[in-house]
Amino acid sequence: MADLTRRGLLAAGALTLLAGCGKDQPRQQAADGRPHGEVTVWLHGSQDTGQQFQELVHRYIAEFKVDVKLLYLPVGQLDAKLLTAFSGGAPPDVFKIGHWSFPAHAKKKRLAPVDTKALSLQNYEPGTTTPLTYQDVPYGVPIDFNPCMLYYRKDRFEEAGLDPDKPPATWEEVADYSAKLTSGDRRRVGLQWLYGDPQWALMTLTALVQGKGGELVAAGGAKASLATEQGIDALTYMSGIGNPKLSNPLGSLGLFYSGEAAMVVSGAFLGPALEKLGKDKLTFGKQYGVAPMPTWAGGPPVVPAYTWGWGVAKDSPNQFTAWHLVNYLQGAPSVTANLDNGIIIPTKGWRDAGPRGKSEIMKIVADSLPHVDFGPIIPGTLELAKAAAGAVDSVAHGKSTPAQAAAAFDSAVRPVL
Repeated sequence: MADLTRRGLLAAGALTLLAGCGKDQPRQQAADGRPHGEVTVWLHGSQDTGQQFQELVHRYIAEFKVDVKLLYLPVGQLDAKLLTAFSGGAPPDVFKIGHWSFPAHAKKKRLAPVDTKALSLQNYEPGTTTPLTYQDVPYGVPIDFNPCMLYYRKDRFEEAGLDPDKPPATWEEVADYSAKLTSGDRRRVGLQWLYGDPQWALMTLTALVQGKGGELVAAGGAKASLATEQGIDALTYMSGIGNPKLSNPLGSLGLFYSGEAAMVVSGAFLGPALEKLGKDKLTFGKQYGVAPMPTWAGGPPVVPAYTWGWGVAKDSPNQFTAWHLVNYLQGAPSVTANLDNGIIIPTKGWRDAGPRGKSEIMKIVADSLPHVDFGPIIPGTLELAKAAAGAVDSVAHGKSTPAQAAAAFDSAVRPVL
């Protein structure tokens, strides 16, 4: 994802920091069908989009005379602070969280269903609101939607005698290419996994297991099992590729940028991020390219994906205005500005929002829409992701066999399903 840091707010009087929105405030409903009153918003900050976002909020304040109070938080602290706010009965009206957090909050009845009078769900690409829906009730709308794809270093391919214009299309080819791209000391590798990241471990296993006809979690979240033929095969496959001992301050992105990793699975955001690191060193089409997410030979396409989403608290005293603000923040100016940074708001027609929409990366995103898989949409998704990372890392570091890691995964997630 983009570099996320805490951002200071503009000093304008209408935008102020707020720790929470208390229940003792009068409930502000929009009987006249117009937004009014006050709305608090919590979100993680971004150096790339913060200014554009604040300008958009200022325009909303000026147009609708609504007082919007923002609190930017470091991405690593947002979930914990939000949980504390819910527990204390003082959540913000609006918040931006990962799709993996929605089911648990929805189960505990902390979220307000989408107010379709303030926001139309028909404006979104089919399937992109699915991970923000729990038990057939929509609780959020997507922002920063990212299906996975394969990034590869054309220059590394040429060095290894591989055709730089023919990236691997199957997982079998990925393994073959990786072997040819990996040095004897493994300081330079072919494909590098995102070790240690729970969500990316879960997404990778989703692609590998379901691509072979298996499933990590049965329909409805009734049962999870990695200790299957497909699950053990996936862990075995992952352990034979990459090097978990390689490190870089920017993780696998940094390893890809440096050339130590010749391939990496990532989202649409990576292209603009690489540009910001330095076009003179790594130029799209010259030193690197992109390709659709690999499949198993003869298997169906499975494109793991994630999204962040806007949600509204059930205890918000001003739900209509909260959803009205979200709808405004998802409008054309925001779609265009975000797309330039590789952040996709998947409203219909998003590819026409700016020049980047016509890029090869965004074409791959558009083509992958029918095949996206957000993984299990269950309250225990976070625990499932942590267990997935544990299984992948233990096998990669030689601490357990694939069968042992799969059994440990099943044991760890059984209580949360």
